[in-house]
Amino acid sequence: MKKAFKVMNELRSQNLLCDVTIVAEDMEISAHRVVLAACSPYFHAMFTGEMSESRAKRVRIKELDGWTLRMLIDYVYTAEIQVTEENVQVLLPAAGLLQLQDVKKTCCEFLESQLHPVNCLGIRAFADMHACTDLLNKANTYAEQHFADVVLSEEFLNLGIEQVCSLISSDKLTISSEEKVFEAVIAWVNHDKDVRQEFMARLMEHVWLPLLPREYLVQRVEEEALVKNSSACKDYLIEAMKYHLLPNRAAYINEECPDPTEDTHEPSPINGGGWGPSTKGYSKCGML
Repeated sequence: MKKAFKVMNELRSQNLLCDVTIVAEDMEISAHRVVLAACSPYFHAMFTGEMSESRAKRVRIKELDGWTLRMLIDYVYTAEIQVTEENVQVLLPAAGLLQLQDVKKTCCEFLESQLHPVNCLGIRAFADMHACTDLLNKANTYAEQHFADVVLSEEFLNLGIEQVCSLISSDKLTISSEEKVFEAVIAWVNHDKDVRQEFMARLMEHVWLPLLPREYLVQRVEEEALVKNSSACKDYLIEAMKYHLLPNRAAYINEECPDPTEDTHEPSPINGGGWGPSTKGYSKCGML
């Protein structure tokens, strides 16, 4: 089979027995319908169906640029392609369009190898956009495991409110203390304070204030202007301070921590006060 494709590629290079020209932008590529149809479900549907392209000598693909199309058609004939930082963002969606799953997989593996605190959120969004579920999950896990560094990145500061809530509420964050989550919230809000300060209460629902040291609550959280300006946040702080007055805090946490397998919508007394399914609390039950 490999030898047959090698011969077909040699014929293509000499423009022999080619029966279709694929066009993208100003790039024209001669090819064999049977080869394209054999490797790409996209071309198979195009050339074997009732579409006008099934009989056309020239077929224009408007969704792709010329160089990307050439790379993918070369891959069809040679089973070789070079994925780089410069081309992966156009190559992956193009491979998805032509339904070249091996190329798409190679692009995902390349992006996975490039995961870093400064880019993992961008890669996660890119994977989500192009239905790369495995890459999406791995990028998300990477962000959770490197949370302390990720929140220092520009990508984190540019996230939307839903994405921030999703990240900080994860019960799989790898952090040394809940201070990291609080400081991340403050940094995100201050990045566009006029627009984002209205989200403070919503964000603080996901910060486990009772897990913060009493000194930190008094010296840092209570003195934070964004907290002072929110009645809901002040209520969360008061609840956290009440918790620190309990005589047997560790037992209280162990009793009250929700089971992560239960989708409870009761407000946890050791949370900042937020409603919703159990968040990071269960994994942090042993922290105090």
